[in-house]
Amino acid sequence: MDDIFSGLMILLEQLIRLFQLVGLPIFSVLMIVGFLLLLTSGKNPRRKKMGYVFIIAFGVLTLLIAYAPLLGHSIFGVKPLEANGDETVENMVDAAGEIGPMLFKGVWYVSIPVVFTMFYFGLLVRLSAAKNPQRRRLGLGMMIFCPVVLLAAYVTPSLMNML
Repeated sequence: MDDIFSGLMILLEQLIRLFQLVGLPIFSVLMIVGFLLLLTSGKNPRRKKMGYVFIIAFGVLTLLIAYAPLLGHSIFGVKPLEANGDETVENMVDAAGEIGPMLFKGVWYVSIPVVFTMFYFGLLVRLSAAKNPQRRRLGLGMMIFCPVVLLAAYVTPSLMNML
């Protein structure tokens, strides 16, 4: 009976590890997508709402996946079991762990042209709004928010390594 429970614990630990190796990059990339949606929304309230929801929901899920095992260990106090051999689940988890850097590299390649395009679009909106203060504020907001989104796209991978 102990063999069944030890095998179940090994499977559970590998599933948590899989969620951390794959879920953490995916949810952080979706959080950056939320920033990009918010940047490119303009006056569209549906895209703004979707951007806010992506930022909040996937930010919370990223932190939950990163810190749930730590909280579980501190609350329940269960010592994780040592792996005793060459389990196939562990090999599968190790193979899936390479998805994160590829996703972050893809976000870098996509976010740079989008952010610079939105910066110049904000500059164009700002300069073409002659006496319309609302359009001038919209253009200025787009220009100011662009570096924040680019910073989030560059800093998030290094922050995920610290989690």
